[in-house]
Amino acid sequence: MLVDLHTHTLASDGELSPQAMLALQAAEGTALTAFTDHDTLDGWDQVQAGAAVAHGGPRLISGIEFSSASNGREIHVVGLGFDADHLPLRNAVAMQAQCRRERAERIGARLEHLGVRGALEGAERLAQGSMLGRPHFARFLVESGRVRNIEAAFRKYLGKGKPAASAVLWPELEHAIAWIRAAGGIAVLAHPLAYELSRRQLNALVGAFRECGGEAIEVALPGLEEAKLALAAGLARSHGLRASAGSDLHSSEQGWRLPSRIPPLPDFLEPVWNAWV
Repeated sequence: MLVDLHTHTLASDGELSPQAMLALQAAEGTALTAFTDHDTLDGWDQVQAGAAVAHGGPRLISGIEFSSASNGREIHVVGLGFDADHLPLRNAVAMQAQCRRERAERIGARLEHLGVRGALEGAERLAQGSMLGRPHFARFLVESGRVRNIEAAFRKYLGKGKPAASAVLWPELEHAIAWIRAAGGIAVLAHPLAYELSRRQLNALVGAFRECGGEAIEVALPGLEEAKLALAAGLARSHGLRASAGSDLHSSEQGWRLPSRIPPLPDFLEPVWNAWV
């Protein structure tokens, strides 16, 4: 069974509408999926799971990717299968949105200071009412001719330590996990090998995640080398965590990230999706 529990739509930094994402997943043969947009439930609100099932598409469960912090490092926590109407969760989402809005305003001001006029307004136009983020500023910088591509926008302006970069004091890891659990969901440590940690640091992060109530870790992602998949699988097993799989797809043009490219989980791991199938 093909499962994709990490995707992004226009509601955050993806390029597909929620409906288009469901259509792509259906074409790929995905049986179960979730929109895990950054700190927002707008994609879920636009498409109801029952309608997706009724039209023969994949089953859609609630999802989100919360930004959090652990030991001064930004860590992402995917929430799955929660009550999307849970008021404390909605309040947390609103708080995260405010943090993102304030960062966007700081980035816009810094770009103005650097001589890039109308950056905030341009990013807002490209976001089309969705959660405003750095990728929208990057697209504006490309559109306005300041840089040649998205990667250059981050290298020159938006990446860590660059002149328009602005840090956010995200809530601690334990809070993001608690929000998800209180709403009846499962907290999943997103892309654990993407944080550029040593083996010791990574093991400590996964241990802290487990101690805070985290229940699963992403193991299978497209393009992951066999040795790295084995490392992620070993972390799941040694810490008693279930395993998740996801494409982290943002665009239909990312052929290497299509759901059909997600490798299978090792047989010795318990899939997190057993909770919904």
